[in-house]
Amino acid sequence: MPDWVDHQPYPSEIPDAEASCIANGSCRLLNDIQVSLCSPEQAWHCRTVQRVLTREGAERVAHVVAEFDPGFQRIEVHFIRVIRGNERIEHAKPEVFQLLRRETNLERLVFDGRLTASLLIPDVRIGDIVEVCVTVYGSVPVLGGRYVGWATFDGFHPWFESRQRLVRPRARRIFMKEYNGPPECAVATNADVEDSRWQIVGQRRREAEALTPPWSILHPSLQFSEFASWNEVARLLAPFYESDRLPDELAAEVDRLAVAHQDPAERAIEWLRFVQRELRYFAFSLGEGGLTPRALEAIWSARFGDCKDAATLYAAGARRLGLEACAALVSTTQGFALDEMIPSSDAFNHCIVRLRLNEVSYWLDPTMAVQSGTLQNVFQPHAGWALVLRPETTDLEKMGGDEPLHILHQEDEVTFGPRRDSPAILRRRIDCSFWAADGVRNAIANEGTSGYSQATLKEMRSLWPGAVETSPIEVRDDTASNNITLVLSYEIPDCWKPGDDGSRLDFGIASGHSRELQPLPPVQRESAIYLGRPRKFTSYLRLNMPGSWKGDGWLRRFEASCVQYSDSFRVDGRTITNSRELTVDAWMLPAKETEAYNGVAKKLQEDLLIIWARERFGKIRPWIGIKGRLFNGIRNVWHAIWIAWLLIIGLKVIVFVLR
Repeated sequence: MPDWVDHQPYPSEIPDAEASCIANGSCRLLNDIQVSLCSPEQAWHCRTVQRVLTREGAERVAHVVAEFDPGFQRIEVHFIRVIRGNERIEHAKPEVFQLLRRETNLERLVFDGRLTASLLIPDVRIGDIVEVCVTVYGSVPVLGGRYVGWATFDGFHPWFESRQRLVRPRARRIFMKEYNGPPECAVATNADVEDSRWQIVGQRRREAEALTPPWSILHPSLQFSEFASWNEVARLLAPFYESDRLPDELAAEVDRLAVAHQDPAERAIEWLRFVQRELRYFAFSLGEGGLTPRALEAIWSARFGDCKDAATLYAAGARRLGLEACAALVSTTQGFALDEMIPSSDAFNHCIVRLRLNEVSYWLDPTMAVQSGTLQNVFQPHAGWALVLRPETTDLEKMGGDEPLHILHQEDEVTFGPRRDSPAILRRRIDCSFWAADGVRNAIANEGTSGYSQATLKEMRSLWPGAVETSPIEVRDDTASNNITLVLSYEIPDCWKPGDDGSRLDFGIASGHSRELQPLPPVQRESAIYLGRPRKFTSYLRLNMPGSWKGDGWLRRFEASCVQYSDSFRVDGRTITNSRELTVDAWMLPAKETEAYNGVAKKLQEDLLIIWARERFGKIRPWIGIKGRLFNGIRNVWHAIWIAWLLIIGLKVIVFVLR
């Protein structure tokens, strides 16, 4: 056991009212994390204590795993004990461990070389207490010994007692920021060392809320960093991304592209497409902590790389083309919260490129599938804040992504035949832009036009099982404006379905808006509501009816502060039209607007427009309802009475004449 580690007693029994720390058949008694910066190598110490409550709990607690990166870390297992009454059974023996290279991120095309020390403790019983104690030594080499880290008191999976400790030389300045009211710090100092401790006992469980913004810090937390500014982070990492020595073969490709395209904007976008097309994604990060790219020669010779490799390659080629480009670090989850954090190298999980042209910044991602459009309208997928990796960088830079983009417009025209068994003809046109257009192109590239058409037909048949495609899908791709149009034609036999009471016929058609917003439970919530990227959807439906139709129209509007939805319906003779529009103006909505949000979301779920009809003498006619049928019945009776009177009068006249 390291001499700096301090193990304090813990309660082996908890009050009956304490249920937050009980889950999955075990009681989480203690989570004790201690970090020491007083040795040449950083040390992270962890002790956990759990009581087994059920058989399922025994299965979970008995499996002990500890993960580390052998490139720069080593691990010591101090003890793994089963406490049964007064008996202590030790299981931490070197020969019982299995060292596994699990590569849990391999399906995400990430190979990081991390190892897992695994042990299945034998003979764990209900009522046992299992103690596990390990220390991991080492830190990411590129940081040069600087410390960055977090201490989090997880409210979703709380322990009865949670302890956090940081031991540091007083000569090392560690910056710290608190989030969500962590416990007060108890500090002890001597001449050279400061010992800081935080402790929570009986933390209440917090239930996860749907649609919480991914950048939200939800639990009591502490952020630590030895970086005094974002400039320090940029100056440390920038040199690793500034190589300009392209392999000869690649340099020749760049020069050919320069000859073919004289305009700087064209060079920038064509070079982006070249990298996206030629460099497949695969992260090969062994022993460097995921912060630095490989050499350009290694990247190009393998024709694969991760985000750091792709950004470095693009930036080097762009500079050869006479463009101002460099790598930039972003976070796909914490992007909007980065400016609220203290400077740190561990705030990022992705690397892209910042291109400057005519005093405008473009945020390009070479790891994406091949994108269409010009530099001005190519979709820039990342938002929030970025750290530009230049030595002169002083602060984070704000990216765009706040304006709603009109990404999809759908027009449907349905023509009905005169009879119930007449098939309906549906012609659908879908206009996609920005990321929606890129998504359709990539789907067609991967599946082929036929495969994409079959997938679309399958979706159609979920509503109309007998639908058939009457002509091949038509694709009109305007790559310059980054728009793609799909035209689809279908025949829908047996389109009229019996209504609930059997006397009515129904035809239903959906606009597809229902997937955009998810209704939330009608309870008070703490977190803001995540809406996704600002966007706009529109749809227009025209129904050509078999005869003059009847019905009242409407214009309905539903909105919250950042979400607007409108639905208009009109009947005009033989034509019925329905227009819908959804606009999301912001990435999130305040929690206090949950009710207004649900008002919009629930209306979107009512996506199916149903037209009512009836069959009369084999023909499709407008539905007239109970009152209409009663009126028709009375009218028919009067007609019958008048006809009867006319027949009687006619007979009398005939009889009179014959006399």
